[in-house]
Amino acid sequence: MRVLLITQGVSRLVEPLFESSHEVVGVIESMPRDYSISFSQPPLFRFFSLVYKFFTPAVLNLKAYCLARKTPYNYLCKGRDAEVARWVADLSPDVIVVFSMSQLLKESLLSLPRLGVINMHPSYLPAYRGPNPAFWQYYDMELNPGVTVHYLDAGEDTGDIVAQRRVPIALGEKSPAVLDTLIGKVGVPLMLDALNAIERGNATRTRQAVSPTPRARNLRTDEHGTIIDWARWPIERVWHVLRGTELWLNAIAQPTGLYIGHRWCVEEFIKIEHLDKEGSLVRFQGRHCVAARGGYIFLSRKFSLKRLIVGILQR
Repeated sequence: MRVLLITQGVSRLVEPLFESSHEVVGVIESMPRDYSISFSQPPLFRFFSLVYKFFTPAVLNLKAYCLARKTPYNYLCKGRDAEVARWVADLSPDVIVVFSMSQLLKESLLSLPRLGVINMHPSYLPAYRGPNPAFWQYYDMELNPGVTVHYLDAGEDTGDIVAQRRVPIALGEKSPAVLDTLIGKVGVPLMLDALNAIERGNATRTRQAVSPTPRARNLRTDEHGTIIDWARWPIERVWHVLRGTELWLNAIAQPTGLYIGHRWCVEEFIKIEHLDKEGSLVRFQGRHCVAARGGYIFLSRKFSLKRLIVGILQR
């Protein structure tokens, strides 16, 4: 089939789709919600970026990936829907494949492919519909999450289900490892199987029920510091959430000084009675840690020049 891909960056689905039996006729990069066509980085930021790139290996971006394969590339952000829809219409794909989108697709794109638009969502739908299922599954300590391939409609993750599978995870398993399994090992093959079934004309379509969970929304900035109930949650739950969100959640104060711009790595925990206030950063057994109900969660740091530069520029 003629397939058009919409994704963010060189995601886990890109290479497997290009290597599949289907023809990738174009790729659209979904830009972040706050992306602006007119945005330009400050001169000092550009200078430090050049310094960083000089000392580090080049990272292939999605545009370069497509250029190397002579595949048409475009990008989608606010205000470009009509232009992108015309571009897609000219490519005439049979089906559009979506993974990792920053916005809902409009009808102008949904109605173009003759075989529809299918999406890979990292939850077992209809549970955890929305842009941030990973966080809320950690928050609820969902240890048997799943991945779903479904058709897109005008709603948010409400279209008919083609295929889905649950994937058990361990308590405290970090999000990169979870996504490697959930998306890389299970979701990608599930998507390719769905595409093959659509091509054969025997893909199943199961209507979704009412979601048993609230919308998996993004957190507001002012919620980061209050999202963990330090006084009531057992240490296992706090540890599970901090481990799963260590790359972005600011539930605890992040490193300063030479480590400004860095983030704590969440290590193991120890159960022990203590007098420290839950949620406070302290030292125990000569190590950095955060006090939790009934014990300590150990923290570590790893120096990065890039993070230091970003941290200085964001002050």
